[in-house]
Amino acid sequence: MNNILFRIFNNKIAKLLVFCLAVFVFITGCDEGDSSHSFSSSNIGLSGYTEDEQLKVEVSHEVCNVGNTVSLAVTCRDSGGALLKDIEVLFSSDNGGNFSDSSVKTDDYGAAGTNFTPNREGTTLISVNAHGISKQISLQVYPSPNKVYICMLSTSSDVVETGKSLTVTVYVCDSSNTGVKDAEVNISAQFGTLNENTGKTDDNGYFMTTYKAPDSVGVDILTVMSLGETDSKTVSVQ
Repeated sequence: MNNILFRIFNNKIAKLLVFCLAVFVFITGCDEGDSSHSFSSSNIGLSGYTEDEQLKVEVSHEVCNVGNTVSLAVTCRDSGGALLKDIEVLFSSDNGGNFSDSSVKTDDYGAAGTNFTPNREGTTLISVNAHGISKQISLQVYPSPNKVYICMLSTSSDVVETGKSLTVTVYVCDSSNTGVKDAEVNISAQFGTLNENTGKTDDNGYFMTTYKAPDSVGVDILTVMSLGETDSKTVSVQ
């Protein structure tokens, strides 16, 4: 009788131990699952690289003169931050100028570079394209301190009737006869009137306006100023 009771008692203890062990494993497993999920979520938030970080562009000078050389350095990464090798990098300018190389490939460290020499003053946007990402760098280009400019004024005729009109053309160029874009132009007439007396030259260095002669005969003098240079033209009014 005592042996039977002892076996029953031992069986109950064994079952209780198995139940407790199962509960412990279940709770531990749940905790580990939650912890793993939380760690994974935090990693996702920290590992992503923005497009700005994937394509990094550095410029040696943001302000320069015409004829100065500016260096551009590029670093390419993927969205996880890994450096990218053999990625083609394209460079272009919206205001002329010359690149030592307009197409280069990144090296083993994801780096590439080129040199740019502007040939026109004004705000110049350098576009950099690589790995499906585009970025722009703004340069402020000023005239060369030793550069010589020429300003020339001409009219469609040297003679005009009173109250009639003439076409006035201004050409602004450098010493090599290359037209200067976006040069400020100011024109005045001694007696007549101008449709536009201020403006900027076009891509080829030209600015045009209309002159209307006065109602009295005589001689009128038109004067233009641009980039510190002046020119004048005499018109006979008949």
